[in-house]
Amino acid sequence: SLHESEPRFYGNRINDGSDVTLEEAVENSESKYQTSISDAETFFRSWAAPNSKETKTKKNVLSDEQLRKEIEMLSVDDQKNVAKVVPERIYSIAVHPSEKDLVVAVGDKSGHVGLWNVDDNKNSDDSAAVYLFRYHTSVVSNLEWNYKKQLVSFSYDGTVRVLDVASEKSTEVFAVYDDSDEFKNKLGYDLDTGHKYWTQYGCLDHRNEDCFFVSTSRGTAMHLDLRCQKSLTFHEELSEKKINTLSLHPNGHSLISAGLDCTVQLWDIRKFDNKKKKKASSPVAMYHGGRSINSAFFSPNTGSNVICTSMDNKLDILQDFHLQSTTNNKYIKPSHSILHNNQTGRWLTTLMARFHPLYDDLFCVGCMKQPRQIEIFSASPGKMVRNISGEALSSVASRTNFHPTLPIVVGGNSSGRVTVVR
Repeated sequence: SLHESEPRFYGNRINDGSDVTLEEAVENSESKYQTSISDAETFFRSWAAPNSKETKTKKNVLSDEQLRKEIEMLSVDDQKNVAKVVPERIYSIAVHPSEKDLVVAVGDKSGHVGLWNVDDNKNSDDSAAVYLFRYHTSVVSNLEWNYKKQLVSFSYDGTVRVLDVASEKSTEVFAVYDDSDEFKNKLGYDLDTGHKYWTQYGCLDHRNEDCFFVSTSRGTAMHLDLRCQKSLTFHEELSEKKINTLSLHPNGHSLISAGLDCTVQLWDIRKFDNKKKKKASSPVAMYHGGRSINSAFFSPNTGSNVICTSMDNKLDILQDFHLQSTTNNKYIKPSHSILHNNQTGRWLTTLMARFHPLYDDLFCVGCMKQPRQIEIFSASPGKMVRNISGEALSSVASRTNFHPTLPIVVGGNSSGRVTVVR
């Protein structure tokens, strides 16, 4: 475990930016929940091994009727579909794209990343096959599986790391630093402005997953390109306040930012450049959410819808937002607005509605209602398709997500538990 007597690294990070081995990642985790190192190694090696059953299948997009039937069959009554995966409250959740092994990854408040191999019942004591690691030291705000099936993690601690199953290590691919001379050769040199600065959110660039976007608590956004010539492609001030999420339209140039300034702003990143941080020109279009906006995401296939989760107790849908433009600072009105209690309070992670990777019209979100439930909505016309409740869902699933291809929804709560709906 990390000891107070050990030397502190920049920003109280896990280390100086070196790789973290599987053994180190396990030993850094909270001792009460520590995984057996040999179990973690066995899991990684069996998972990394080529498997004849795992064939590349074409993503089958179901008809509306078939999809409705799949959603109607979803259930959350089996207690085996619930497990404590990380020690603290969950901020991020992602399902591995495999159709053979159902593996859920979650990130928590103190930098833990947990993997749960949901259908592995090999443990003699019938406990869940959970593997706990720690290679961040603050909130893991987003997790994504990339095209190499590596787990990319973005953290408030100012680092982006990649967990590779085959090499059994976590590699730092980016980190922010201040203007000290010792960091002059680092890609993140002179980005950390000090007081109240952290990297709030990050996401992969779907045009090339060796690139990614990062937003900060100080209202800036940047794009990193980690191909042969590592570079900071742009660094723009988009807001005077924290940016909670960024999302790139499938067209590859329309970017939306959302956060504490209560707006969703549309930007054309072709107008950004890689000069030192500067204030961006005016946004192409703006939407005002009334209060702080937890998240805003484009639908992944056509980008025809944006789903906004705001503290104004609404889920707002903006249709064709990427085609809008505002003049005289006028705000775009939502196409549909769904009343939704988003007041999670101090102790629960905020709600964030997320689209299905295959269906532009379908999104899921946690819920404050009793009995506890996960809701699935249709973006047009903004109607609920299904609210799923059952014996295995006993708390608020603040962060939810879909399996990329299978009819499975996962939810993570504020005590580190994950619930699988299928």
